[in-house]
Amino acid sequence: MSNKTEKLKLSKWLDKNIPAYFPNKGMLIEIIENIAEATIPIRGLLERGITSREISHRMNIKKPINKSINLYDEEQIHEDVLTHGIIIQALNERDVKYSFVASEEAEPILSDGTFGITIDPVDGSSNVAVNRTVGTIVGIYNQQGNIVCAFYALYGIFTNLVIAINGIVAEFILDTSPYSMTFYHYVFQEIKQMPNPEKGGIRCLGGDPNMWSAKCKNYENKLIEHKLKDRYSGSFVGDFHAILKFGGLYGYFPSPKPKIRLYYEWFPLAFIVKTLGGNFVAIGDDKDVDKIILMEEIEPLQRKNVKEIHTKVCGGILGSEKIIDLFLTQ
Repeated sequence: MSNKTEKLKLSKWLDKNIPAYFPNKGMLIEIIENIAEATIPIRGLLERGITSREISHRMNIKKPINKSINLYDEEQIHEDVLTHGIIIQALNERDVKYSFVASEEAEPILSDGTFGITIDPVDGSSNVAVNRTVGTIVGIYNQQGNIVCAFYALYGIFTNLVIAINGIVAEFILDTSPYSMTFYHYVFQEIKQMPNPEKGGIRCLGGDPNMWSAKCKNYENKLIEHKLKDRYSGSFVGDFHAILKFGGLYGYFPSPKPKIRLYYEWFPLAFIVKTLGGNFVAIGDDKDVDKIILMEEIEPLQRKNVKEIHTKVCGGILGSEKIIDLFLTQ
C-alpha cells in the first residue's frame, strides 16, 4: 500500500527530502524545478493541439519544418520539436548550470555545469494523434556519469509527476484548481511502492513477436502461465506507470534489432524501478540478440561520450523483481 502524508509543493518536498550533504543539492533542485515547470505548458499544448502555434509564438520558439526527420529516421510531429524547445528554453532563461543536455530531437548541448540531463520530450508521440497517453522522461547524471535522479510527467486524464531521488520514489499531481492563488504547480501525493507478485500483474511487450528469439518467446509463454494480463499502449511511460500500480513488466525485445534508447528511456525508468526494489536487464546487441547486460555494466554517461548517445539502443525488460527473475532463470 502507498503511504499518504501531508501535501507539499514539489520545491518544498525536494528541499525536505534531499539531505544537506547531497552533492550540489541546490543546483539539482533548480534543474528539477525548471524542467517540471516546463512540463506545464507542454501539458497545455498536448491537451489542446490548436494552441501549439500560439505557444511557439509566445515563447519565441522557432517553427519546425513540416515532416522533419529526427536522428533515428523517424518522422517528428510538431509537438516533438516544440516540447524539446520549451524545455531547453526554460533551462536557458533561468541560467541553470548543466554539464550537458541531451535530447533525442537534437545534438547534445554542452556547458560548464555539474549535472548532465537527458530528455525524451514526448515519449509515445505517435499516440498524440489518437488521444492516448504520452509523457516526458528525464534523467539527471552526476559528473561521474551515474544517474542520481529520474522523473517523468504523465499527461493523461490528469497530469502527474513521479520522481526517484535519494532512495525514495514519490508521486506529485498537477494542481489545476481555478481557485488557486498561484500558477499551476505540482503537489505531493504519495510515496510509491511497487507490487512484486509471483503471479498476476500486467505484461507490456513491444516489438514484432514474429521476429523475437526463441528465448523471448518462451519468456512470454511463462508470463502467460503466471497470469500476467496483456497490456501495451505504445507509450513506454504510460505502460510503466501502470506497472507501478499493478506490478509486472515492460519489455521491448530485439525484433530483430534493438530499438529503445538506452540513456533517454531505459535508464531513467530503470532508475525508478530499481529504487522501488524492481529490476532492469538490457537485452541484445549487434552480435547476440539474447545477450544480457546488467545496468551496472553499462558505460556511465559523461561529457566525453555524450555525443555518442544517439547510437546507444537496446532491448530490455524492467519491472517487478520476481517477474524479471523468470527471464534470468531460463
